[in-house]
Amino acid sequence: MQDREEKRKFARLNILIDVSYKKHDVAQQPEKLTLTRNISKGGICFVGYEELKELDVIDLEIFLPEEKTPIIATGKVVWVKEFTIGEPSLGKRFDVGAEFIDISQKDLEKVDKYMFRHSG
Repeated sequence: MQDREEKRKFARLNILIDVSYKKHDVAQQPEKLTLTRNISKGGICFVGYEELKELDVIDLEIFLPEEKTPIIATGKVVWVKEFTIGEPSLGKRFDVGAEFIDISQKDLEKVDKYMFRHSG
């Protein structure tokens, strides 16, 4: 069986960056601010506060520290893993992997430049 790392199409940068997310098709849902675990030109992994499902479509705003405006993208959830912080009944969190399905070329270039400046 192949390791997840081997299946990736894009190199990933393990870094904590502010990101907000909300389900794409849910009106009046407040955005939730959290942190990324990693980012690539193809997608993002972030800490979710609610259990999202595979194939959920989410709106993302990614706040690269060196940019004045956030990266705006739409993503599709491709995997979710639950973990617990502290008290199990209060500390449920979810690692969420999302693939970008709608992001401007300009924003992709910003992600690429950021990754280049901060890798190895």
